[in-house]
Amino acid sequence: MRKIGSITWLRLKNMLKSPGGFVLMFVMPVVFSLIFGGMASGGTEKKPIVLLVGGEDELSREILMLIEGNPQYRWLEATEIEALEKVANRDAIAAVMIHENIPSQIKKEMPLFQLVNERQTHEYLALKPVIEGVARTVIRGQELVEVVENVHLSELLANVSERNQVNIDYRVFQKDGENSQEISLMTLGFTIMFMMFGISGAASTILDEKRQGTWQRILTTPATKLQMMIGYLLAYFLMGWIQMAVLMIMMTVIFSAAWGNLVYFILFTSLVIVTIVGFGLMIAGLVKTSQQAGALSAVLIVTTCMLGGVYWSLELVPEFMQKISKVIPQTWMMEGLREIISGSMSTSTLLTAILILIAFSLMFFSIGLKKLKFQ
Repeated sequence: MRKIGSITWLRLKNMLKSPGGFVLMFVMPVVFSLIFGGMASGGTEKKPIVLLVGGEDELSREILMLIEGNPQYRWLEATEIEALEKVANRDAIAAVMIHENIPSQIKKEMPLFQLVNERQTHEYLALKPVIEGVARTVIRGQELVEVVENVHLSELLANVSERNQVNIDYRVFQKDGENSQEISLMTLGFTIMFMMFGISGAASTILDEKRQGTWQRILTTPATKLQMMIGYLLAYFLMGWIQMAVLMIMMTVIFSAAWGNLVYFILFTSLVIVTIVGFGLMIAGLVKTSQQAGALSAVLIVTTCMLGGVYWSLELVPEFMQKISKVIPQTWMMEGLREIISGSMSTSTLLTAILILIAFSLMFFSIGLKKLKFQ
């Protein structure tokens, strides 16, 4: 045990002495977390701007009131020329133009609104069903006034817009809407990415030690190959936890970040770090030089972090990318951490994430230990 401890302490000292490693493991995650954590927690939410172009008749005014009842957007009225210019300059995500003769449009089964946009952002895609819903309400209203005497469409829509605010009792299973939880997940995502870079870089120093003769000198000591490898891997594991602990303390002090059940968080995070250590060992075993290790790590880490939901929510990406993400370890790291931090603690989701990460860890360690030569 003393031999393993000596090797572990030697590796930790070497990693902490390296200025580049220190910046990568601690400074960069802190900087990214402070920037993006501040963005997530600061200020009031800025609503997307949508411009409304309609006539001055009573029916157009009531339709505008019905549209403006949706609180998700900031609705501004404008002329057609102003609307087109602002949408082209991206000062608004879209413009909604109401046709002049709505009853005639309904009778001819023609569109009631013209929706103009410069590009299809996710805010615009969310706007489409809102406008389509208003159009369906207007059409159903017209059908109703045709069978009821002494009722005008504008009066009917006025009553609808007055009742637009509906009280709904929400029951949320996934409690992931709080700022503290969002900041925690964002911080952990960047920490995982930089941890992968740092541990992969540290593991690849084995290649330099082989070239410089350090590896061979350690092999001549009384320590066995198993003790030496355990010492190295334990040093990488402890370095991962040191990095995680520093980030947790800083984010808790600055942003009051939430971490959920600490027992589950510590256990699952330990599995995440073990998986990352295995990944670093695999990289060291697959290449011949530290330069090759750096290049391969950069490609694999950046692409898998993109596909694994580290940079953004997987709900925003196309369906085919969501399918690809199922075979990315970062996806299950973020999924398990989200369950723990949000407090939902879905047993099936958490157990699935644990089993998949264990499988990835076994695969990474098997490849790394098989390819890594001891001579």
